[in-house]
Amino acid sequence: MLRNYFTTAWRNIVTDKFYSVINIVGLAIGLTAAVFILLYVIDELTYDRSHAKHERIYRLESQFLINNKEDLFSVTQIPLAPTLKDEYPEIEEFVRLAPVGTMFLKYDDREFQEDSLMLADSTIFEVFTHPFVAGGPEKALNRPYTLVMTETMAGKYFGDENPVGKTLTTIEGNLYEVTGVIEDLPGNVHLKFDGLVSAATAIEQVGVDRFNDRSAVSFWNVGIFSYILLKENADIGGIHEKFPEFYDKYMKSLGDQINSSFTLMTKPLTRVHHYSADLGYDQAGGNIKYVYVFSVVAFLILIIASINYMNLATARSAKRSRESGMRKIVGANRNLLIGQFLTESLVITAIALVVALLLIKLLLPYFNMLANKSLSFSIFGSPLLMAGIIGIAAVVGFLSGSYPAFYLSSFNPVRVIKGETELHGGNGMLRKILVVFQFGVSVAMIIGTLIITSQFRYMRNSDPGFDKDNVLIMEMRDTTFIRSLEPFKQELMKNPDILGVAYSNGNPGNDISIQVMRVEGDDGSMQDRAINNYFIGYDYIDLMGIEVLEGRTYERNMASDVDKAFIINETAAKQFGWVDSLSMTQGNYASAIGKRFHYGINLDGTALRDGEIIGVVKDFHYASMHNKIDPLVLLLNDDESQFILANIKISHKNRQNTIEYIDRVRKQFNDKYPFQYSFLDENMADYYRSEERIGMLAHSFTILTIIIAALGLLGLSSFLTQARTREVGIRKVLGASAENIMIMFAMEFSIWVIVANIIAAPAAFYFVNKWLQSFPYKTDIHIWIFFLGLIISLIIALLTVSLRVFQSASTNPAEAVRYS
Repeated sequence: MLRNYFTTAWRNIVTDKFYSVINIVGLAIGLTAAVFILLYVIDELTYDRSHAKHERIYRLESQFLINNKEDLFSVTQIPLAPTLKDEYPEIEEFVRLAPVGTMFLKYDDREFQEDSLMLADSTIFEVFTHPFVAGGPEKALNRPYTLVMTETMAGKYFGDENPVGKTLTTIEGNLYEVTGVIEDLPGNVHLKFDGLVSAATAIEQVGVDRFNDRSAVSFWNVGIFSYILLKENADIGGIHEKFPEFYDKYMKSLGDQINSSFTLMTKPLTRVHHYSADLGYDQAGGNIKYVYVFSVVAFLILIIASINYMNLATARSAKRSRESGMRKIVGANRNLLIGQFLTESLVITAIALVVALLLIKLLLPYFNMLANKSLSFSIFGSPLLMAGIIGIAAVVGFLSGSYPAFYLSSFNPVRVIKGETELHGGNGMLRKILVVFQFGVSVAMIIGTLIITSQFRYMRNSDPGFDKDNVLIMEMRDTTFIRSLEPFKQELMKNPDILGVAYSNGNPGNDISIQVMRVEGDDGSMQDRAINNYFIGYDYIDLMGIEVLEGRTYERNMASDVDKAFIINETAAKQFGWVDSLSMTQGNYASAIGKRFHYGINLDGTALRDGEIIGVVKDFHYASMHNKIDPLVLLLNDDESQFILANIKISHKNRQNTIEYIDRVRKQFNDKYPFQYSFLDENMADYYRSEERIGMLAHSFTILTIIIAALGLLGLSSFLTQARTREVGIRKVLGASAENIMIMFAMEFSIWVIVANIIAAPAAFYFVNKWLQSFPYKTDIHIWIFFLGLIISLIIALLTVSLRVFQSASTNPAEAVRYS
């Protein structure tokens, strides 16, 4: 019986090659897209699960409330994790990690810049799973100046040599001993690094008492990633219940002084990647919403591919009904017919799956580039993946063939043989509904993709409030060189293509500091506030093109500016209550000038700087547009030896020559470090890299959806024009031209597409508008986007059907009238 099923199915597939190819290609594209999304979703949902103890690992996070303003951070205090372990027996172990920053390491004649090293406690290998390929975890990071590296990093320096016991040298002359080599990290772990430097190194550099300080001050400074490993069967809730006692013991005394409080937050390791967008100072993470969205897209793509099969199968029911009737007459019951038609669907799906697997192998590098992943694909290497793919194909096969099977097997054999059954393509209304659904999904994805692209373009191209173009940012690390910044600047300015130089300790596009400061309240008292800040030189505001709304900038001839003057942004003036609503509307911030301001709060309540506001600058986006602009103070530092960034405004002409000139001048002033620079606009663009990838993925899946829907429409239009050949011939005999015939069919298909747009547009607007609400700065949803969606879908539909309709309209009317 099964053999007969497969033989008959294969015969039908070969007989109707055109329709078979359309079905196979449509299903293959749908399965390819679905498997890619499946790989993406599996990779995202298994983040950090490669660590054997992931179910017991939690990241510690910080919630500060300072003068009723909440600040959330992914980093914590240095002494927090070890002190918690001492206080609570539920904690088995802890580990702390922090980015080291750029290091230049050398072995023999091989020297490299390392930007992905992390300082780590020796306990890291007891908490996280990092298999060793050389050395061992027991004493790998116990001593100062020891280093564990990944296989890739080890290969750069040592090739095939065993690195353990060998030494790397820094530019400063420090020697780091390699004590272990671990496997390269999986792509789906949130903590990414190429090497680990022992925390004992920092202890030796700053002193054991300072590093392990557990005074109240240490518990109010954050800056390190902290993780704890709970004991078996321990409950994280117990630690939260007891934390108020911990706070009273270690933090309350200083918290009361600065009118602040601290709450410990913890997050399961497997949720860190997707649920940390609201935290400051975190590493780049993902968004669980996109995982859900792409899962829905995969489902819709498979549904559309299945609808293609259902539509074509029911449309061709004229031919298949006679086959069904004859089978019933010779003794086949309905169940056997259903089995036959389902088998045919499953065979077509199996062929499509083979094609899809070949496409996946071919396109995987491109998909990895789009998604910024390093996914591999081996269906036989992963039983779970193999089961998932086969399961998807089986469901698609049954879904595609179910309605045609039940529909075709329901015909009365006597009526079919007598010709009393409608043999012109089955249920026309159902076909129209399915085509409308297909194009409705395609239109919704077109509109959604256009709005998503518009939002990302808006974020990337909006005026950030400063001049970000052609600003070269040079990192300065050599202390000897930094002492010569003024003559270095003068030498640079001799080049006509260098338009300005200003120094700073922070910039838009980089993490900046947040500190507790004091501002004057309504009653004249000083109130504590947590305020973003960074240090700048005298020329910084002018060089960056930051607009001064009120007051003035820092001036060299004003000696008091060094320690008694402050410049804030307009959001700070608003939130501190220094301007009223009317003044805000008029852009008048004069009332903020002269307000008292304290920077650098000591334990005794005094301030390092006690001064006043001298200027208010227009708000500018010093962080990404994912976040609202918060209060910012630009602090003056007149000691150029304290700066780490040189901001150099250059002409857009002779750009490469200018960069080479800066490098030569830098070397003249004995900067022994390699030339490290970036451009401000590129740094700002980095904020939106993940959105760009999401946008490109959305474009790709939208195109695939359109192709699948167009394939279905091509097959359907081909059949319908063929079925109406006699009608076309009669119309031509009565005087209709080929153009009239084309317009007739175009109007019919256009109505379906227009109905699809009418249904899809409100749904697309609802969901995309809801998505836009998560952005504090968002683009407008313009009506032209919906018209563009309509035009695109109409053009695609009309181009798809035009060829087949033109062929039918061009048929000799005498032959068309004889067609049956």
